[in-house]
Amino acid sequence: MIAGKIFKESVSWKQKFRRLLLCLSRKNAAGKSWKKRHAIVFKQHPEYRVMLPTSVERNHRELWNPFRRKRNVPMDSLKICTAISGVENPEIVPEEIFQSDIEPSLNHYPEAHFQSVKHFYSNRHPEAGFPTCYLHKIEGEWYDNRLKLLVGKPLETALSQLTFPVLVKPGIDSYGGSGVNFVEDAGMLSKTVKNRIHVVVQQIMDQAPELAVYHPESLNTVRVYLYRSVLDNRLHILNCAFRTGNGSKVDNVASGGLVSLIRDNGQLNGFALDRYGQKYEQHPVSGVSFNGEIPNFEELNKLAKVVAGQLHLLRIIGLDLFYDENEQWRMLEINTKGHSIRFAQYAGQPFFGEFTKEVIEYCKENHWALTV
Repeated sequence: MIAGKIFKESVSWKQKFRRLLLCLSRKNAAGKSWKKRHAIVFKQHPEYRVMLPTSVERNHRELWNPFRRKRNVPMDSLKICTAISGVENPEIVPEEIFQSDIEPSLNHYPEAHFQSVKHFYSNRHPEAGFPTCYLHKIEGEWYDNRLKLLVGKPLETALSQLTFPVLVKPGIDSYGGSGVNFVEDAGMLSKTVKNRIHVVVQQIMDQAPELAVYHPESLNTVRVYLYRSVLDNRLHILNCAFRTGNGSKVDNVASGGLVSLIRDNGQLNGFALDRYGQKYEQHPVSGVSFNGEIPNFEELNKLAKVVAGQLHLLRIIGLDLFYDENEQWRMLEINTKGHSIRFAQYAGQPFFGEFTKEVIEYCKENHWALTV
């Protein structure tokens, strides 16, 4: 148990109690959040309340009890993932433990999240093909695509030279498609960004027909999760998932989109899921089956590793890529926190795969609460 380790630390009692309170606070917050979410899943899908074999429950509790007492190891993630996939795997990561213990221990440095700020993508990764950002609004001030401050007439000139429509996104801390707007003209742009502090004004990208066929109205993307091993610092691709819109212009699952795990050979998993675990073998809008192949899958993985290799102080990295009209994989976004482990786990694949026990041992001995 992490609490026991905290009290064994050779620090003052004041520091020990501070660490314990921070740890308990984060655990309670994660527990409440996921209890609420899982309640929605079970309400919509009561059939997901499966009875697990005693041996699977026991192995699950033993595996994750370094972060909870055995009787308090959450079982809902395992039940939902088992019900959806038909796979009984005790290495499925409890969402509560991932949020409160695993992610903050692996991605421990707050400074590292600077690397996900959209304003700096193209300058830091010129070879990655990020969409062109025409304008940036940073702390309420406007900058051009080279991050040169614009005031007065230069700003008016820049706005008049935009080719509409354009895409407006939050420059910092955007999640689930929140704050994404498709803007048709200068007047609409002014209204959209008026009270916002950090935004990017970006070109709208076209995509190749191989992925557009699922849902042409949205830019359909692939989320790639990578792990930098705690043993040798080598990068490994953990899993990939295809995301598509579902009646809206964004593909984010939190905004109504669908997600399908991609197998190691580049084939889709045969079904997609919405935010609360509803299963679709065909896209509900286009009718296209989720059994196709992701084009140039090796190139996608190669680009993901190149970009992830340029990111530092992170052991879990989530990258969003899109396949453009010229049939080239390009980067769209970098994610450094708030990772979605259910993309893989709802399909029966533990998020960390072969690295599960390695991660558990590391986070047990290097838990974030032991260093704050």
